[in-house]
Amino acid sequence: MLKMSKKVIVIGAGVAGMSAAYYSRQKGYEVTVFEQGNCSGGVATSWVRRGYTFDGGIHWLVGTSPRFQPFHKRWVETGALQVNNPVVYADPVFEFRSGDTTLHLWRDIDRLAQELADFAPEDRKAVLALRRHVRIIGTYMPAPQGFGDRLKQIYRLPVFVPLISRLIWTSTEKYIGRFKNPHIREMLSSILSLEQNALSLIGTLVGYTMGDNGYPTGGSRRLADNMEQTVLKAGCRIVYRTKVEKVCIENGRVKGVMVNGKLHPADYVIVAMDTCTALRTLFDKPLQERWARKLAKGMDSEHCSLLSLGVKKDLSYLPSTLRIHLKEPIVLAGRSYTTLWVYRYNGKEGYAPDGCSSLTVLFQGDTYDYWKAAKDDGTYTTRKQEFTQEVLRLLESYLPEITENVAVTDLATPITYERYCGCYRGGYMGMWYPKQQPYHAPVKSSTVRGLRFAGMRTFMSGGMPVSVQSGYKAAKSL
Repeated sequence: MLKMSKKVIVIGAGVAGMSAAYYSRQKGYEVTVFEQGNCSGGVATSWVRRGYTFDGGIHWLVGTSPRFQPFHKRWVETGALQVNNPVVYADPVFEFRSGDTTLHLWRDIDRLAQELADFAPEDRKAVLALRRHVRIIGTYMPAPQGFGDRLKQIYRLPVFVPLISRLIWTSTEKYIGRFKNPHIREMLSSILSLEQNALSLIGTLVGYTMGDNGYPTGGSRRLADNMEQTVLKAGCRIVYRTKVEKVCIENGRVKGVMVNGKLHPADYVIVAMDTCTALRTLFDKPLQERWARKLAKGMDSEHCSLLSLGVKKDLSYLPSTLRIHLKEPIVLAGRSYTTLWVYRYNGKEGYAPDGCSSLTVLFQGDTYDYWKAAKDDGTYTTRKQEFTQEVLRLLESYLPEITENVAVTDLATPITYERYCGCYRGGYMGMWYPKQQPYHAPVKSSTVRGLRFAGMRTFMSGGMPVSVQSGYKAAKSL
């Protein structure tokens, strides 16, 4: 029988918070989770508009394959991945269209390399280098499956060390710049943000080619619901619509948290909300720790605006993911875009009424200041409408079948993510820029006893996998 000797309070019922709650309970603690929103999941979220479901969190998830430990183990232990959300591995990952040109991002790195080399013989050398880099980094990313894998790691170590150093110091944009063909450059540019280092690009391709980075059926909402049910069954308590006002500290030790002017005592407090926001709002005095002072000033983040469309038409003949290269760049919310990232969900259970389709169009890039200014001067709603109409006009020129068939539109901006998820400046994950050393925040405070941290900001580049692992580490440190 589990002992209820000490109390743990977790702030935030996102992926990190539920992970921290589950593993804290497994260690025998009495656990209460306070969540300011009305549901679990945090950034791992979906929403419904007039019968259409739009996924605002997962597009692909690291750790869906058992080979990618420890992430896969955490997803299974916390109940995130179950029988009710089998993983789908789309192949190709996406179809790239530019005028009459069509290319595919295949999961098989040999097939991808063959298509690119056949399409642009002038880039054969760069294509083969890309394939070689994926294979080398891929030797070390998944968990070794046996003695043979370990031998490969030893054999490739002399080339791995200098390669990973070069990739960290090179931007994705510069790495892709070695390709001569503009279509290939644009296709590779649409895998992830050009601002990240090249290791992030190669690592993403490794995940695809190694059978990871799948999409759990039901997406963000089902994954979060699964975790919530696992946490509740374990005996934790989740209190929704309840915002923690501050972490109470006395004589260098946590006393608990303040909610609605009332102290809720605890032996340990795990801060699992956005760490940048927490450091700026939850403490009477700034934490006197170097990492905390740095993070309190903000952190490089990935941002997006997500336009969701409910379409009264069956679009199942389209690829599940499209990258549409534009004839001319378009400026939206103060940023220039050359490619539309379109995701189709009508083939996924429960996303749209029969014969209809849910689409989302993702625009990556930091537009927080633009939208914040609009919010402040009262033009936010108008600018959202203008953004939506401009994208619709453009999308209809490439996908004329949606014309006059769009029944629902919904635009989520960085302001939306800030409001509902508490994300600092609306950023949904930490970024790893070129020339930066890997950064991570300690889960255990060195100046306040009983204080722990978890979440996507605790490691770069951070997202849901970092969140679930950080929750585990925070609980393990209790």
